[in-house]
Amino acid sequence: MTKLTLARTLRDLYDPAEKGTAFAIDGFVPEEVLAYWLGRGVLGQTSNQTLFLKRLQEGALDEDILRLHQEGLTPAEIFNRLYDREVAKSAEALARWVRDDHLGVSRETDALRAHNPEAVAAEAVQIQRLSPHIFVKIANVGATKEQVRATIAGAMVRAYREGIFLNPNITLVFGFHHYLNTVTGFLDGLEAIAQMGGDPSPVNSVNSLFVSRLDTATDELIDRQMQREPQKGALLAMLKGKAGIAHAKLVYRLFRAIFFAEPLGEEVTFLTDGEHSLLEDCQSRWRRLRERFPQLRVQRLLLASTSNKKPSVYSELLYVLPLLGPHLANTIPVKTLEALERFLQERGIPRRPTVLEPVPWVLQTGDTIAEWEDAVIHIDRVPTKSPCEVLTLLHEHVYAPQGTSLRQLTDELRDKGAEAFACDQQRAYELIEARLAVISAR
Repeated sequence: MTKLTLARTLRDLYDPAEKGTAFAIDGFVPEEVLAYWLGRGVLGQTSNQTLFLKRLQEGALDEDILRLHQEGLTPAEIFNRLYDREVAKSAEALARWVRDDHLGVSRETDALRAHNPEAVAAEAVQIQRLSPHIFVKIANVGATKEQVRATIAGAMVRAYREGIFLNPNITLVFGFHHYLNTVTGFLDGLEAIAQMGGDPSPVNSVNSLFVSRLDTATDELIDRQMQREPQKGALLAMLKGKAGIAHAKLVYRLFRAIFFAEPLGEEVTFLTDGEHSLLEDCQSRWRRLRERFPQLRVQRLLLASTSNKKPSVYSELLYVLPLLGPHLANTIPVKTLEALERFLQERGIPRRPTVLEPVPWVLQTGDTIAEWEDAVIHIDRVPTKSPCEVLTLLHEHVYAPQGTSLRQLTDELRDKGAEAFACDQQRAYELIEARLAVISAR
């Protein structure tokens, strides 16, 4: 393998010419912490109902809660007013540090009304008006896939009609089929703006693929299958910690196929005939749009939920090291950013698109963390399997024997994720009421 220069900083990993991997902070942090990481090369910040609930639980917003209550606002209105304010503050900080290409500060739309396309569109426009440095999260939630597409496109069109361009962050995308459908909705929006006589080039968008939860669910299935088929223990143990990476690499290939007309590289048996046709349709639609609007920006693939859920078992950089490449984004918490910075300073990371490489076929346990990290860095020294090979093995030996599939599992994860965000939003309302009762009793 040709010797490559090593990246030693976050800025080294993001080559503006290649639109290399861009990092965003996952969650709210103190202003000085945000400023520090923006100065180190971070290009954005993300939030959701769960993360804002944590912000409320810290107690730092109690005085603001009381003041807004005294102004006559309901708990729901207080929640939205403070959420908007916190996001706007982060957007201002981002504007000071990042002048050009950025990931914005992502703000989620109402999780309790995610099934109402008109409500989502109206709120999306309201949020976007706060700052051009905000990305508005629109959830992959709807009664049908057609409704999901219509919600995405409808929000983009409504914003244009009201005189602004929406920067959509399509969230709660868990499966490859979710990705294809939500990209289609994004293209629907771009084409609708063009048909109205507009130039959609200012639109900046990301499509957020949730990664770690797939491993959490799959590893549980693997443990169950090891009890059923102990004779397959070695193979099943090898499959642990590989579902999320393999799936993300597959989705990245779909992304490259759509926006850069690159071949998939191997047969993707997971796609139905209809999805193959949808992929080809997305390719041709994007090509026509780009021919008409040469400055149109690709919808960057953003890797979400990329903190390691098993820190004593897997590397803290499980969803970072093997998923670096052009036009990628990754939202990670400060703990993972710190681990990445240490790794860059102590060892360095070769500047190459690891996301296009196969999956290291090495055991992943608490005792092999360093070995796995070395395997990713020196991929030519270890056995490997392609993403589709890994996913096929998972289907044959884990998913199918337990009556499920990658498609079904990711649908369930999406629905659980949407329910969790809605529950946390409701919990935030209840927390505000409880805070008011305590503050008023003082």
